[in-house]
Amino acid sequence: MKRGEIMKLIITTPSFGKFHERLIEEMEEKGCRILRLIPYSREEMLKEIVDADAWIVGLESADKELLERAENLKVIAKHGVGVDNIDLEAASAKGIAVTNAPGTNNDAVADLAFGLMLSTARSIPAANALVKGGEWGRFDGVSVWGKTLGVIGLGAIGKGVAKRAQGFEMKVLGYDVSAPAPDEKELNIERVSLTELLASADYISMHVPLNKYTEGMIGREQFDLMKPNSILINTARGGVIDEKALYEALANNKIRGCGLDVFEQEPPVYPELIGLKNLVTTPHIGAYTNEAVQLTSEMSAENVLRLLRDEPLENVVNGVGVKA
Repeated sequence: MKRGEIMKLIITTPSFGKFHERLIEEMEEKGCRILRLIPYSREEMLKEIVDADAWIVGLESADKELLERAENLKVIAKHGVGVDNIDLEAASAKGIAVTNAPGTNNDAVADLAFGLMLSTARSIPAANALVKGGEWGRFDGVSVWGKTLGVIGLGAIGKGVAKRAQGFEMKVLGYDVSAPAPDEKELNIERVSLTELLASADYISMHVPLNKYTEGMIGREQFDLMKPNSILINTARGGVIDEKALYEALANNKIRGCGLDVFEQEPPVYPELIGLKNLVTTPHIGAYTNEAVQLTSEMSAENVLRLLRDEPLENVVNGVGVKA
């Protein structure tokens, strides 16, 4: 953008700047005219996006209808990593760069994945509810120590879970479509086929992006391969697991349990699944620690400020340069 020009920035995620009190003020001082659409209103967004220059988005849908109305939009900065809520094809067609904030929430998500593993194995949420309800009883759990962990998706988060598993002396099996990386040996990750992983692991943790190749990758056929005492964890994206097949597997005790932070639709619309006693759930909080949110906000802000300074954007996921 031209020096001294004021940028209209729309922010639709309530997490932006939540743990960085001065961030929004600093952006305004540097030339951003900020409009915070929180709570999010699609009707209002359809009007405001027409002359917006930049948009910091969370989990809100950046779909074709919205993007086609954008006359000046130059960048959509995802406040997070996954961009499956953004129509990349529509953005590219309009010359809109889409950026994300990789690496900012790796540890937060890996922590939660391991937390869900322990919570499901030991029925911690149910035990907590029992005691708070005035009762006192016992729950028969299963051990995590020394068991076999299968990690599907060996990116930074998947490897983070594998690293945490070392503290529990777990054997770690890994599956990924990419070539093995040198650090996998240091983490004692044994590469195997997806079929072998599903059949051998006591705990299975999902860490793949949602795309046409991974959608529904865990379905009836895959559940049939799993051990009856296995536990499935998903902190990636809901769509990578077929929820109907998951319901059948849990209801019929084909697997012991499941821990989910993500769903096909959010909030979830499958009450029968949610009501199962062997399902532990959280409301897509994987990335939400104070530290991770602050880092994500800072990286998202920097992508917008680089546009204001007429500098090349970083972490562009759709290969689009900034339009003049």
